[in-house]
Amino acid sequence: MSQLRGNTRSSERSRARTTGTSLLRHALLPSVCALALALWCGARREATSLHADVPPRDEPQPDRSPYGIAVSPDGRWCATANRTADSISLIDLQSGRVALKHRCGREPLDVAWYDAGTLLVSLSADDAVAVLRVDETQGAPRLTMASRIRVGDDPRGLAVPGLSGEKQSSTAARPAFVAVSGADEVAVLDPSAGRVTARIAVGGLPRTLALSPDGRWLVTCCNRPGEVWVHDAATLELVSRRNVFDDGFNLGPPVIEPDSSAVVVAGVINRTFPVSEANIEKGWVIDNRLTRLPLPDGEYWKQQQLGLDPRGNACGDAWGLARTPDGRRLAVSCGGSHELLILDNETLRWPTGDPGDFLPPEMIAADGAVRRVELGGRPLAVAAVDERTVVVANYLANAVDVVDLVAAKRLASIPLGGPAEASLVRRGEAIFYDADRSFDSWFSCHTCHTEGGTSGQTFDTLNDGNYDTHKLTPALYGVAHTGPWMWHGTQATLEAAVKKSMRDTLSTRKPFTDDEAHALLAFLATLEAPVSPQHGDDGNGLAASQRDARHPTRASRWDAAKRGRALFEGKAGCTTCHTGEHFTTAATYTVGLESRRYFHSEFNPPSLAGLHARRRFLHDGRADTLEEVLIRHHRPEQLAGERLSDEELSDLIAWLKSL
Repeated sequence: MSQLRGNTRSSERSRARTTGTSLLRHALLPSVCALALALWCGARREATSLHADVPPRDEPQPDRSPYGIAVSPDGRWCATANRTADSISLIDLQSGRVALKHRCGREPLDVAWYDAGTLLVSLSADDAVAVLRVDETQGAPRLTMASRIRVGDDPRGLAVPGLSGEKQSSTAARPAFVAVSGADEVAVLDPSAGRVTARIAVGGLPRTLALSPDGRWLVTCCNRPGEVWVHDAATLELVSRRNVFDDGFNLGPPVIEPDSSAVVVAGVINRTFPVSEANIEKGWVIDNRLTRLPLPDGEYWKQQQLGLDPRGNACGDAWGLARTPDGRRLAVSCGGSHELLILDNETLRWPTGDPGDFLPPEMIAADGAVRRVELGGRPLAVAAVDERTVVVANYLANAVDVVDLVAAKRLASIPLGGPAEASLVRRGEAIFYDADRSFDSWFSCHTCHTEGGTSGQTFDTLNDGNYDTHKLTPALYGVAHTGPWMWHGTQATLEAAVKKSMRDTLSTRKPFTDDEAHALLAFLATLEAPVSPQHGDDGNGLAASQRDARHPTRASRWDAAKRGRALFEGKAGCTTCHTGEHFTTAATYTVGLESRRYFHSEFNPPSLAGLHARRRFLHDGRADTLEEVLIRHHRPEQLAGERLSDEELSDLIAWLKSL
């Protein structure tokens, strides 16, 4: 390994603070005077344009938390989507300075260069994509909002056609694509006109996507279940739909090989064995892998997987992925273990069969195909600058890391701004995303409770007293207010539940102090259910495919939801167990879903807040839709004694999806 993870993170962070203006572009070595002039000009630009997302002096600086990142077609600019600052940052890669910070909308998650003068930004909390114009005519760059395109619930990853040579100057309208996670769709955009031109139905919770270099294939990664969908980018027709085998989930941005023959995606694998220390050590609980699929289709058995985890020193939460323009190297971010993996495609050998649970030792030797660079923080999205350099959005460090892939070395860490010291909540957030808290660094709290919600996976933990009882990972929205905790309500305090999970599920070897527990509890207290797009008279920009096909003549889904609320509170009898602001109670109940294997015989009702964002239901994940829950497993007539008509059932589901 080029850089061992034994290096202390505090020293890494200290070095990062002092290298923000280090050399970034190997091919652009200026003289000392020219570099000094570039830095001085960059500082002037920063001084005149940083006001855009900096609060008044008497207000605290927000964490920037860069999530998405993109490099401009000419390689000069790097843009980041700053999730918790509602802004983007524009970095001059020649000077290594932030040239511009600009508020763009709520919770930006991805950014893409549509052309040399246009940025697209997905705004998760605004259900929109912002189209921003980049103007450099007056020297310092300026950004203006050209349009905001309403696309539907929770837009995330963006994909745009590649730009090279004469294509950069083309004025022909080219479609862009955005994964609309909450609607299980991909929206096709005309950024020039500021509108959606088509919608493509895909699998559950699509979050990342990419266009092949030849422009033929649109590849979308869905997370419940873990699937890769391939569409013809011109006709929008479905070509293939393939599972990532062994229960893949938390799939990152796909990267397509230069000849458009295959797609590679990083993600996490649920090995389904009981969550014990012995099984964690063997890699039998969660693995981090790359999956390679031929394009545009191919038999299930033709996919290849490569395990990324060395024995005893795993790569937690592999997610971000980038390929250099020449196809020689891959860079994989591992946010949980705070590092970047560098894979040399010329020496890398994909396993022809089962990948096993560990990265072969010969691949991580000094001259091996895989090298590791410790970055600290939480590295997420990765983008190539040239054949040897990538930039990495480091979420918890509030920075962009610049990494030399040939030397396997971080060249610089460019600060985006933020508080001088981490708050209690931010310290708790760092613990939540820290895979080094688990035995051998295999997974973090986030791995299963993705971004505070749920991964939609079931795990066989000891939290409820015994094994052989797989439980669906619950969403943590409102968790500070929904005691008692665990599926059977076995923990009287959230602190006790957290400490038990650290001890029995993560099998942490690190001391977990009371101060750290309080920090984690402070972060958990901030987790709120996402606002449903189906709540409100205007439907909040709902796509036609989201409307109830059984009632096409009704004015809105909200009308049906209001009728469903009356049923929820009356005839269906739901408020016996699901009541109050969080739609739960502190009691436990026998509901007919018990098993003789359970150590505890009753269930504590889960909160129903944010139900629209889930794609798997009930304690063991046996149902994939709310219709299946209410028709087969948890029928109102069984619980309250009254049968609902098909129309009433539809109205009740509309209400549940609006919570």
